[in-house]
Amino acid sequence: MNAIGGLLDRNICIKAWKLLAVLLVAPVLVLWFLVVHQNDEIIALIRNEVLTDAAGNRMWHGTFVNTDTRTYRDLATTIHFLDSSGNTVATARAEAAELDGGKTMTLQALLPPEAVNLRIYSMQWRNDRTAALMGPFREAWEFGYVMQ
Repeated sequence: MNAIGGLLDRNICIKAWKLLAVLLVAPVLVLWFLVVHQNDEIIALIRNEVLTDAAGNRMWHGTFVNTDTRTYRDLATTIHFLDSSGNTVATARAEAAELDGGKTMTLQALLPPEAVNLRIYSMQWRNDRTAALMGPFREAWEFGYVMQ
């Protein structure tokens, strides 16, 4: 009886420990999910390309897409092109009155020779429930990097 009673006590302790672990880990996982899946990727950069013409001029082509099913209004974005020291050497801006779900907004800019990176400086949009202004961002992206 003593061996069986000890076994039952041990099983109850293990089950209580597992329950406590789940109660501690579950909120952390929920917070992680909320942080990772924020609304900051509703309007995403899907094209980031530099083309050079026959004269050697470099032109940047960028495309943003509305990844949501809702229509977003009053969109505006500002892109900074940076030199190797991180200083802004050129800027591209675009605005759109509306951007339906799955539709794109295209930007182009002539790049100075010293431009080596870009930074999405700011993004703003509005829908029926909220308005968002994101930025200024600090991270620079290399040309050719595409966010999906």
